[in-house]
This record gives sequence, C-alpha cells and structure tokens, in this order.
Amino acid sequence: MNLVQPVLFVIALAVAPLVSVAHAQANADTRPDLAGYWSHATSTNLERDSSFGDRLVMTPAEAAEAEDEMVIGDEHRTSFVVSPANGKLPDLTPAAKAARADRIAQLPLGIGYARGDHPESMTLAERCLRDYGSLLGPPMMPVGYNNNYQIIQTPDYVVILVEMIHDVRIIPLNGKHRPGVIRPWMGDSLGRYEGDTLVIETTNFRPDLAFRGAPESMHLTERFRRISDKQMVYSFEINEPTIFETPIRAEVAFNAIPGPVYEYACAEGNYSFPNQLLGHRIAEAENGTDK
Repeated sequence: MNLVQPVLFVIALAVAPLVSVAHAQANADTRPDLAGYWSHATSTNLERDSSFGDRLVMTPAEAAEAEDEMVIGDEHRTSFVVSPANGKLPDLTPAAKAARADRIAQLPLGIGYARGDHPESMTLAERCLRDYGSLLGPPMMPVGYNNNYQIIQTPDYVVILVEMIHDVRIIPLNGKHRPGVIRPWMGDSLGRYEGDTLVIETTNFRPDLAFRGAPESMHLTERFRRISDKQMVYSFEINEPTIFETPIRAEVAFNAIPGPVYEYACAEGNYSFPNQLLGHRIAEAENGTDK
C-alpha cells in the first residue's frame, strides 16, 4: 500500500497557506521576514581550536585550505563562540559543578547510552522523544546530519520545525512565561521583535536538558537576524554568573535551502530496545550482578 503520498499532500496543503500568511504579515508590518527553509550544517565547531588563538576569523590562506567551514557574510569563522575571546566555553562555577555532580550521583549507572535498567533509563534520543546533541535546543546547533529547519511566522507566533525527531518549537510573541513548575522538553520560550531581529527568551528548562549541564534555572537569549536573501545569523547568549564563570555568546550561520523538510521517522526503538535490554540482562547474569 502507498500511504505516503496522501499524507504528504495533506501536510503541503496545511503548511502552504501559513507560509504565505507569514510572508504577507512580515512584509505588512515591517517585521523581519525569517520564514523559509534553513540549514546550519558546517564542520566548524562550537569551541575554537587553540591554534587560532583569539582570532574569530580565518585568514584568506586558512580559508582556502578549510572545508565546509562556517561563513557569515564574507567571514570564515573559526568557532561559534564569539565570547569569551579565546573561543572556549567558560567553566561552571564551583557551586554549579557541585550541583551537577549531585544530580549525576542520583543515577546509579551514570549518564549515557549504557544504563539499561529499563526503557525509561535510556536516553531521550534513543526513545525518540527529542534530538541528540543540540539541534532542537535551545540553543540550536548542528550535529552530524539532519541540520534542517522550517520557520513559519504568524502575527502571534513563530514556529520552528526541526528535522531531527520532527520536533516543533511553538513560540508565542509578547506573552508571559509559564509557571516554574511547567518545564517542557525545550524549556519555555517567549519571542519579541526588536527592529530587524527576533529575540527569544527561554526559561523553565528540564533537569539535565539545559546547556552543558547547567541547572534548569538557566536563562537563555536567542536572536535571529537576516543579513541577506540567503543567510540569517542565529546567536545565543548566556549571562549567568552563578552558573558560568564568564558570559557566553555564540553565532551560527543559517543558510537558505530549498524545501520542504521531510519527516524524520524515528522508529529504532521497535527492535533495538528489546535487544539492548536483553544484552544488559545477559551481561548481568554472566557477571553475577543480576537481581
């Protein structure tokens, strides 16, 4: 049976009017037009290789030898991190490190892909609940593949469809944050426009889903600014003196691509979970650690 084409047809009918409305609205009230399909795929890393020192931009000779590095405007960048100047992430403060160690200690077999006590002990990505890495974010950064997005704008919302695990960030404009006890997978995000820039503030992170092991109380600011027909600069800032020793600012190039973004069918759990859990039970039996 061919069930794919009808489903894709319905999706196309549902999305196309929204895209048209978004473009018309953005042009009508002078809001920046960010709607469309984007990719931030690159070989550039979040943190800078030490060989570049404090240089954010490559020399022409370095750029000529590099492959698939991130280019913003005409600058070939050496890292996403803009601040600190060395392109390295600052350490967690001693208090934040201690809090993170306490959280890890509550997991008997630690954090990672080899816990295996039961299905809920496996990672969220393995369970197809959200992406691995930070594609979904916030902050939204590239991984090895599926680095594609669709952005839709309406008068009251900005919607970001993420290819990986087909998650969707639905961001209200000029609203109010939810109560602190409500902690969605992607935190609680609110947007507003500042001139040519979309600004998104996110709070209410879930435990262990905030950036780089930071506490769930972290506050993150994202900015989207279109600099040409083909490129948008995405940046994020973290200024939490009780969590990181210095503020963090990073920039990532989002480049326009042809659409659409197709469904990412995450179904590995149908077969891999029983096999993974069975492997753990066999290993426990062999080691005499089974209960």
